[in-house]
Amino acid sequence: MTALSSFFSQLHWLDWLVLAVYFAFSLGVGLWFVKRAGSSTAEFFVSGRDLPWWLAGTSMVATSFSVDTPLLVTGFVRTQGVQGNWIWWCFAIGGVFSAFVFAQLWRRTEVMTDVELAQLRYSGRPAAALRGVRAVYMTLYANCLTMAWVILGMVKVFETVFDVGTLEATLFASGITLAYSMLSGLWGVVVTDLVQFALAMLGATVLAVFAVEAVGGISAMLEGIRASGNAAALEFLPRLEGGGGASAGTWWGDLLAWSATPVATFLVLITLQWWANKNADGGAVVIQRMAASRDERESVLATLWFQVANYALRPWPWILVALASLLLYPAMDDPELAYPRAMVDLLPVGLLGLMLAAFLAAFMSTLTSYINLSAAYLVNDLYRPFIVRDREDRHYVLAGRVASLLALAIGVGISFYATSISGLFLLLLTLGAGIGLVYIARWFWWRVNAWSEISAMVASSLLGAALQFSPDWGGPAFPFAARVFLNILGSTAVWIAVTYATPPAAMDRLTEFYRRVRPPGWWGPVREAAGELPGARSAGLQRGLWLWLLGTVFIYAAMLGTGKLLLLEWAGGLAFTAVAIVTGWALLRQLTRERVARLLGG
Repeated sequence: MTALSSFFSQLHWLDWLVLAVYFAFSLGVGLWFVKRAGSSTAEFFVSGRDLPWWLAGTSMVATSFSVDTPLLVTGFVRTQGVQGNWIWWCFAIGGVFSAFVFAQLWRRTEVMTDVELAQLRYSGRPAAALRGVRAVYMTLYANCLTMAWVILGMVKVFETVFDVGTLEATLFASGITLAYSMLSGLWGVVVTDLVQFALAMLGATVLAVFAVEAVGGISAMLEGIRASGNAAALEFLPRLEGGGGASAGTWWGDLLAWSATPVATFLVLITLQWWANKNADGGAVVIQRMAASRDERESVLATLWFQVANYALRPWPWILVALASLLLYPAMDDPELAYPRAMVDLLPVGLLGLMLAAFLAAFMSTLTSYINLSAAYLVNDLYRPFIVRDREDRHYVLAGRVASLLALAIGVGISFYATSISGLFLLLLTLGAGIGLVYIARWFWWRVNAWSEISAMVASSLLGAALQFSPDWGGPAFPFAARVFLNILGSTAVWIAVTYATPPAAMDRLTEFYRRVRPPGWWGPVREAAGELPGARSAGLQRGLWLWLLGTVFIYAAMLGTGKLLLLEWAGGLAFTAVAIVTGWALLRQLTRERVARLLGG
């Protein structure tokens, strides 16, 4: 009782009340949707394909915004400056491409998961093997690693706020999340996401205001950072004169040394990383929401809203707290802990409870999505087609709930052995750096087959691991930029060679896929077999590429314009804002002139 009393005494009763209200809301949503989610696997995993664009898109944003995200951003800013955020800002390029090219294609497939595409696009035993292997690969590798760093972020917050150990913090943070995810399926996840996103953004904004006021305002913060000799932290782009340090004595050593510079990393991120990663054609969680949208138009709008909110709206409250923390906490062994430390030190009674509820909201929105998606992989793409077939839907919904528990248990297990959110994030980017191109190519080139994807997965994982863990005086021999570049180069060579060395999918399967999805690109023999005239898809692709350009410029201009205005860089801020207004108006005009499906040739 003494230990329990001590635990509860660490927060004011008003803070506990705020948390209790949030917990009650989350469980209430789970109970409200439990009957609907249990009626079929389509309801449990893709919400009956009836999500409106604003709900599907907000769910995408909420899922990508977890408790780990502000901690990760804080770590990047404290160690690399504002420019360190290009490690994730670069993905806006591919994200907008997904909105205007891939969103409609994914919706036409009517899959429950991205893994299910294997048996629609390919044929025979290779297709079945790919589907089963990818189900395990995506669950045990990509999803569980992601869940691990999300859990680690929540554990760091709880260990900062409460005097509890890792085990207690993990169980407390994960329990209610698992409960309503298992009860309500995707409907409960996306409805709660709407509230969670609003709450999380409110909490982040409130903390940013308190953090900036604690250091005397924006002007005082900027002067203090410059006076401390840390002016480079305010740079939005790396300086070209960064150099590569002392010569290593060989061309290879000098090249590796240069690849460790901020300039080299930035160039790799904006030219290669955005299309080479595992999310190149949408990403598993986003694809699930695309597939759950009401129609192709709703899928496109949902994905576009996600990109705008994710990059143009979200980053700056976190970055302002991170910059203020450079003055509030000049030296910290773990830079990621500066964010929760600012919460505890700066927020008054009631607002601390609100911020903790916001963190729990962000944590739960992401974790539940990955729990639900992992269960979908294990049931829809492994258990149902290969292990237990032809049972009623309720049996598979129950299996999905059991799979949810299994997936979370694996993620929790990994989190116990991790210490750095950014370390897990960069590891996942390295291991998946050679996969993205084949995921893009399968939509545009008829010759890609199941063995292409299998070889890309194997090559990227093995080569990425070899590059990541190569010893060199106790650390990685290859900087991040070099690891990404070499993995892309090696993995691409492998899967292209395998593609030409193995036969394509059966023509009847390719024709069926082509008629159903209507993809653009190099489908000559398949288009001829389907009886379609050459060039029938080119106009739609051209419009999609034009909208991609407009959307990408708009998002980056809005994001950078906002940041520069907040940091009192008036000339640059107004210039970027003007570009955002012009491109935003042009994009809106394009989207409202005709239906999106017609614009894209759908």
